Amino acid sequence: MGKLISLINVTLDGFFDSRYVNANAEFHEFVHTLLADTHTIGFGRGSFELFQQIWPAVLANPESAESQRRMARALNDIDKIAFSTTLKETTWANSRIEIMDAAFIGKMKTGSDKNLLTIGSPGLVGELTRLGVVDEYYFSVQPVMAGGGNSRMFARENLPERQPLQFVDSRSLASGVQILHYRKP
Repeated sequence: MGKLISLINVTLDGFFDSRYVNANAEFHEFVHTLLADTHTIGFGRGSFELFQQIWPAVLANPESAESQRRMARALNDIDKIAFSTTLKETTWANSRIEIMDAAFIGKMKTGSDKNLLTIGSPGLVGELTRLGVVDEYYFSVQPVMAGGGNSRMFARENLPERQPLQFVDSRSLASGVQILHYRKP
C-alpha cells in the first residue's frame, strides 16, 4: 500500500509561499528521489495552476537549465490531480481534476505500492492533515524571513486535535535549505 506524502516549502516565519522557494539543481535532485516512488502528484488549485503555467514552458524552452528541463519532464510525465471544486479544465499532460475527500485518498493509497505526493498546496495539505490521511511530511525550510506571504498552514481551519509527528531525518542543502522529514507515529 502506498502512502500520502507531503512536500511543502515554508519560510522561517511560517509562510507557505512559492515566491520564497529556492528550487535549484540540488533541490530538484531531492524531489526526484521522492518522485521515484510516486504514482501521482496531488495539488490544490492554486499550486496546480502555477505549476501548469511554469513547467510546460520550461520543457518547451531549449535554453532552460538541464536540471529544470529534467524536472519539467518528470512532472510532465507523471499523473497529476488538481483537487478543486472550481477548476474547470487542465491543459497539462497527464492531469485531471478531482474532488478531494478521505475516501478518494484511501482508494489512491491502496491502489498502488507507490505513493501519492502533494507538492506545495498549503490549503490542500491543511485539509488532508485535518482528515488525518497524511503519512509523511517533508518540510523544506527556506532560509528567509518573508515578513508576509500568501498563506500559512491552517490559516482557514484548525486541527481538531494535536497531531504529534515522529522525526525521521533531515537534510541540509548547500543553499541553506533544510529539509525536515517527519511521519505519523
